[in-house]
Amino acid sequence: MFLNDAVLDDKVAVDQMDLYCRDLVPTLFSSSLVSIGLTYFFWGREYPPALVAWLVYQLSVSLLRFSTSKAFAARPAGETDISMWLVRLQAGAFLAGAGWGVGNVVLYQDIALEYKILVACTLPALCGVTASTMSILPRTFPVFLFPIMLPFLLVNVLPGTTLGYGLTLFGVLFTIVLLITSRRNHANMTKSLRLSHQNLILRECADAASHAKSEFLSSVSHELRTPMTSVYGFAKVIKKKLEKHIVPLIDVSDYKAIREIQQIRSNLDVIVTEGERLTSLINNVLDLAKLEAGRVEWHFDDVDVSGVVEHVAATIMPLTEARQLFLKLGVEKGLPCVRGDHDRLVQVLINLGSNAAKFTERGGVTFSAHREGEDIVVSIADTGIGIAAENCAKVFDKFHQIGDTLTDKPPGTGLGLSICKEIIDRHGGRIWVESELGKGSEFKFTLPVEY
Repeated sequence: MFLNDAVLDDKVAVDQMDLYCRDLVPTLFSSSLVSIGLTYFFWGREYPPALVAWLVYQLSVSLLRFSTSKAFAARPAGETDISMWLVRLQAGAFLAGAGWGVGNVVLYQDIALEYKILVACTLPALCGVTASTMSILPRTFPVFLFPIMLPFLLVNVLPGTTLGYGLTLFGVLFTIVLLITSRRNHANMTKSLRLSHQNLILRECADAASHAKSEFLSSVSHELRTPMTSVYGFAKVIKKKLEKHIVPLIDVSDYKAIREIQQIRSNLDVIVTEGERLTSLINNVLDLAKLEAGRVEWHFDDVDVSGVVEHVAATIMPLTEARQLFLKLGVEKGLPCVRGDHDRLVQVLINLGSNAAKFTERGGVTFSAHREGEDIVVSIADTGIGIAAENCAKVFDKFHQIGDTLTDKPPGTGLGLSICKEIIDRHGGRIWVESELGKGSEFKFTLPVEY
């Protein structure tokens, strides 16, 4: 999904007009107050009917601009042709500027010096205050500024006084600075709005790509898991039948037949082992796809952390015994229940526990859990190969593998720990590792008591 420049320009123009109409109300309110204030100060010093006519004009123009901004806000949704709206808003800005320009002439007739200075300060100040709002739309600020400043310059330069020349010079410089600033502000505003739309489009594209990736991974994982399960399932059946029905029939003196049987048994062991490993990898990919797509079904309930840790330790025990490793359990008594998904927490602990046993050649694995403040801290420590300090922050990244590069273990997907992190994050906790290369690792995660 990409927008060409013309469509993008239309969207930016609509945003500019929305922003202008939203910011216009305070400007109109302040302009009306200044008009009323000046009428009050000059009452009795100028011809009253002229003052009243000027004030009525100012308030009428403000009302017209206000109604135009409200009409634009109420336009039909999806309307992108705003050229006529731009003309109407710019016409309103011109009428407002012309009103202040006429005010220069009306208020400057035969008044005391201090009142001339008041007008000379008020009008440029008004231009400066409105510059930010008027700069939002293209060519709108000059349309507003020139009808104000041209009469101001004329009524000051024509009398030929020193003060008049000074105010004229000041007015010219002030006008130039305001025009340059307004042009720069408009360019920056336009660039900012364009970038905002482009970022939105890129984010939508990225979300769509991520969704497509998750759908692809989920679909492929499902398609691969069924035949893979069948392959190593049948391999198990063949091995069982081989041991039960064929091996007993082999003559022990037939060395050739025995060697063939041993080779077949070895091949079947490879099929079963690799099939189980690949199925585990496929399950990890499927879990990740579901987590990223937000399609995991969570079943939050009160979970006995002590029971979960003890259950997983018992599950891991055959693996540690097969590798001649010790397995220790240190769970603080009286730990409260936490709000969580029992099966997902078991998944995290089994992943961490099996990793600990996998990368430990001597020593063993220790499961522990204790309370710290409002959290329960669960840890799985091992005496294995450890992780270098610079890699500790990377182990939870997707597809990032540390341990497999240091051992001859079959490589994994690098998804197990990232899935653990996703699950713990979903429980409102955090997970981290403390390790030193060659001295073992300790993976810890927290679970809030109340979540």
